[in-house]
Amino acid sequence: MDQNNNGGFNQFAIGFVVGAILGVLYAPKEGRESRQTLKELLKVWEEKAGEIAGEVKEKVTEVREAAQPVIAETKEMVEPIINELKPIVQEKVSQATELIEPIAQNVARETEEKVAEAVDPVIEKARAKLNETIEQARQEIRSNVQKPKFFRGV
Repeated sequence: MDQNNNGGFNQFAIGFVVGAILGVLYAPKEGRESRQTLKELLKVWEEKAGEIAGEVKEKVTEVREAAQPVIAETKEMVEPIINELKPIVQEKVSQATELIEPIAQNVARETEEKVAEAVDPVIEKARAKLNETIEQARQEIRSNVQKPKFFRGV
């Protein structure tokens, strides 16, 4: 079935149902009669929908049954090709890994060196500042320490 054809049929069916409902609602009949007509109309469309669903189910089953041999045949044709390509792909992946591994190691080494170049001066500066602060603290402690008074005259 062609999709364009289905779209046209669906639009026609919807239009027909809407038109039928509007026709019943605006027809010059009593409410009870209109409701009965609508009920009958809905029953007819329910039956039609059931029939269409059954037809669709049959078509799907037919298509599935028709496609199974084609799928099996295609699988039989493709499987040897896949089995033939697997070792080639694995070899290429292995070769790529062998090529990339030294590059990755060089990048890691260069990165480590550049980080060390950037960090080492900062560490040295911090070390010097810390030593300076420690020395100042020692001098302050020495100058603030009072000698005991009882040793004055000795």
